[in-house]
Amino acid sequence: MSDHTQGIKRDVAEVKFLVHDLRVERFIDDVIHFHVGLDTDLELYSIKDLDLPTGEDLLALRARAAELRAAYNEYSEVVRGFAEPSVVLAVGNEYIRLIHSLCELILHPLWSHIEEAMALLPAESRTVRSRSHYRNTIRWLCGVYYRIEHFWAEQRDEDVNEVFDVAGDIEDYVRNVIYGYVTEKSSARVELEIGDLDPAVVSGNRFRFRRMYFNLIMNAVDAMGDKKLGVIRIDERTDDGEIVLTVRDDGSGMSPDKVRQLLTDRETLDGELHSLGFVFVRQTVADFGGRVSIDSALGKGTTVAVRLPYLEGVPIPPRRGSLCKQYDIASVEEERVATHPVKPVPVAQDTEGTCGYEIYADYKQSDSDYPGCIFAIGIAEDGRLELFSHKPYERFWNIGHEDLLPMFYEATVRGRLEENDDHDPILILKGPQSVAEYFELKEIPVDERSADEFVRMVHDELIRIARRLIGTGLPATLGVQVAGLSKFFPEVTEPEPFPLATLAGRSLSSPSGGSGRGEERAEVDGGVPEPAAPEPPGEGTPVRADPRTAPATRD
Repeated sequence: MSDHTQGIKRDVAEVKFLVHDLRVERFIDDVIHFHVGLDTDLELYSIKDLDLPTGEDLLALRARAAELRAAYNEYSEVVRGFAEPSVVLAVGNEYIRLIHSLCELILHPLWSHIEEAMALLPAESRTVRSRSHYRNTIRWLCGVYYRIEHFWAEQRDEDVNEVFDVAGDIEDYVRNVIYGYVTEKSSARVELEIGDLDPAVVSGNRFRFRRMYFNLIMNAVDAMGDKKLGVIRIDERTDDGEIVLTVRDDGSGMSPDKVRQLLTDRETLDGELHSLGFVFVRQTVADFGGRVSIDSALGKGTTVAVRLPYLEGVPIPPRRGSLCKQYDIASVEEERVATHPVKPVPVAQDTEGTCGYEIYADYKQSDSDYPGCIFAIGIAEDGRLELFSHKPYERFWNIGHEDLLPMFYEATVRGRLEENDDHDPILILKGPQSVAEYFELKEIPVDERSADEFVRMVHDELIRIARRLIGTGLPATLGVQVAGLSKFFPEVTEPEPFPLATLAGRSLSSPSGGSGRGEERAEVDGGVPEPAAPEPPGEGTPVRADPRTAPATRD
């Protein structure tokens, strides 16, 4: 039997598992930076007398953050130095206590409730632009706080088992906590997709179950650390009396030897700071009476499947509200439209034939240290441009799609135009993040919704978008990367980035995949529509370089 399953060794292992999962230092730093910026913005715009942290409060928080880093360094040293279990336990528990104390401070309304300040500051202020980033940070720290609370309840031998719906729990926890972690950890380069979720009831430790699938997601994010973009997809379905939970990524993949190592019990965890996540996964899956398997290939990605028995015939219990909901920070746009059904935003008539030009112009005008632009676009099956929003990268704003289109960012095709390592522009396209919200946006009848229909629709929409972008100004030779390429275009074997014309030249599966307004249908190589010449600028309109004749690299 492994030595980490009983006695003090078990207690040490549990502390190591928890510390491995917390990952808070960067998020606490972000809280400090946000409030320094908020303090500066309030001074710049002469806004006073708000109940917010003072300069002294910030200095105190910095001191406590430094104390936390010192505690982690001490913990790392005693673990790597193979210290006695009692020493590791004492130092680890002190580190956990400091994290809990800091999270408790940050979640206090003085720090976490910033709505009044946001309402008074102008939209162009750096703080307002950073609110979604701050929201993700607060969500994550809230999740950490309650994980520690639950861990302590376990240590007190309290009954922490409960009956819960796996599908509802995954959806709520991923949206309220894990999504923020993935967005911030990957700098919005990794997409987190929620696929099919079948309602199914299990009985057990809900918080350990959450930590189990969070570890799978965390490992997937780490596997894509060197990728320009990547996709993690979570699915959960019922099959012959079992729940099948899968976490798929298109990251670096693993060798057969590495897979065998992960699935083999470790005899000891002494000296380990890392390699703990999958040990915890196996242990938790076993606690639920299940089993785990890994399918991986180097350079292609990894799928981890967890199979668990569920309680057949047991009614689905009501969903429990998120404990972190009280710390959510809604954007002004979200507050305005939260009570209205999701409908496509109106598109200005004059953008029908210029969206490619607008995207390229944003990229050329970007003043960011890493030039580029961000956009969201939707094209209906009849060719109508039903949604289009875009913005250049700015020097002091790490904008995300959640900032660009708060109510629709999970339901649309999103993209970026930015530079690669050689300073050449590269187009990045990402499919909708939420299958359900995409169908809602497209107003697809419930009985016509399926995973296959989602893939078909996104496949066709990406082709229509490529044609529209070429037809309205983007060079057909522009390199493009598509998140989840193998899912939407399994027949495409050309290495990425490939020319945008390759995507535009694919065949549509739908019979109504018209070209839409604003495009001429003269054919060029690969069946790509040749763009019409741009109209001369009107009086007072700044003359900008035509992106079809501009050099491919920035000046």
